[in-house]
Amino acid sequence: MKKPSHDVLLFSLVMFMGVLVLACATKSYINVNYQIPLSSYDLKGEKIFLEIKDMRPDKTIFSEKAKNKFKNFTGLFLFSLSQGEKKNYVVGAFDLPSLFKAAFSRRLENLGIVMLKEAETTEPVIEIDLQKFFLDLVDRKWVAQISYEARLIKDNKLLARETISGDAERYKLISQGDVEKVLGEIFTSLVNKLDFQKLLQQAEL
Repeated sequence: MKKPSHDVLLFSLVMFMGVLVLACATKSYINVNYQIPLSSYDLKGEKIFLEIKDMRPDKTIFSEKAKNKFKNFTGLFLFSLSQGEKKNYVVGAFDLPSLFKAAFSRRLENLGIVMLKEAETTEPVIEIDLQKFFLDLVDRKWVAQISYEARLIKDNKLLARETISGDAERYKLISQGDVEKVLGEIFTSLVNKLDFQKLLQQAEL
């Protein structure tokens, strides 16, 4: 059998190194895929105004160790959406508060809720206060931690509140897709965990 020439071997090595460099290189954004539940329209006809507030005491997203893996990160998250067996599609690029607003807006619309563009005194306001959004790299594992407080307000009165928090981890390989995978999983879980039907019942009492 004819052995590969020196030039072929050299070319193959260069190509392999190029692929490895591209795999290790960090993007300027982080992709977050949100798996929206199937439409239910349980709250069809309800009207609410959604407000997102970044109340994190520390606005740092990465630990020092994790930050070294995202040197090109600009602060934007590429938000993609999937539902059931449908393929993911990109909604747009958002900063952190806007990312949560995009996800919660989709979730509320999926329940049949009419999203108000401005707050009205006669309709409830759901305020999402971001408390933590942190990515760490511990013992070769990506660790994502997210928490927020949902507050139901009507007539300038706080009627109900609920704190949602969680964390997830995944072994780190050579691609940025590992942290995006774990982030998408916990983001989906926590956004879908809030029981809007139970929360809005407080506005009717």
